Amino acid sequence: MSFRAPDDVQLTPAQNACAWFFFVMAALFVVQTLLGGATEHYRADLQTFFGIDLGRILPFNVVRTWHLQLSIFWVATSYLAAGIFLVPMIAGREPRGQKLLSYALLSALVVVVVGSLIGEYGGIQGLIRNTWLGEQGFEWLDLGRLWQVLLTIGLFFWVLILFRGLRGRLAGDHAGNMPWLFLFSALAIPAFYGVGLLAHPGEHFTTTDFWRFWVVHLWVEDFLELFTTMLVAYIFVLLGVVHERTALAMIYLDVILYSAGGIVGTMHHVYFSGEPALHMALGAFFSAA
Repeated sequence: MSFRAPDDVQLTPAQNACAWFFFVMAALFVVQTLLGGATEHYRADLQTFFGIDLGRILPFNVVRTWHLQLSIFWVATSYLAAGIFLVPMIAGREPRGQKLLSYALLSALVVVVVGSLIGEYGGIQGLIRNTWLGEQGFEWLDLGRLWQVLLTIGLFFWVLILFRGLRGRLAGDHAGNMPWLFLFSALAIPAFYGVGLLAHPGEHFTTTDFWRFWVVHLWVEDFLELFTTMLVAYIFVLLGVVHERTALAMIYLDVILYSAGGIVGTMHHVYFSGEPALHMALGAFFSAA
């Protein structure tokens, strides 16, 4: 196995654009970490933050809500960048316009992040009383419904960017091979985040929490991990560390473990949604197994 010198590797325009995704991701991660520290500080001192009346500026509910939402945002940003960066290596080429589309996606992401954080602050403070621009009040899905819809659309737009880059490679390949599986695993990310739109503040808590559960446990713990497997497997294949057939076998094994047993295994959480005991029994069995 041999490696090329960094100076010999020419990045595509879209790959260069991914640097800004990682800068934004790093900034979101730092802010989320600081908010996590502030959240824990509230558990020790509810009155002040080293002499500063933090509760008047950023109440506990705001700090914790932002902490949870930013964890989703920075993770999503890193996945968007990783997918866009890897596509030219898989396809061997990059169509025109990918850089512009990547910057458009990043700009839309920044709008959603900033808008949703402002909306959550306004909603918790009673300044914004509607759930479209304010906040919905669901843990991990606190952002206003408008921002949730826009984020879902943005994730589908990301899949379109990936498809444009992979289209030539997909045309001559079987749907069960790695290029198609890469696209399918990417498509699962917006599809199963969009399921969270079925959770509505006006519905019964049992129904609402069931669909929120899909995002918290199936989207985060299943389909993001499945896409991670695809990324790592493809990187190893491109580096020549493993054969494509070996990587493909591991991907299908991952699909069986996460998307078959894993989905059933997470069903033990539906105890909090008032679901039948059979679901909890099957979930507990597969979770322990």
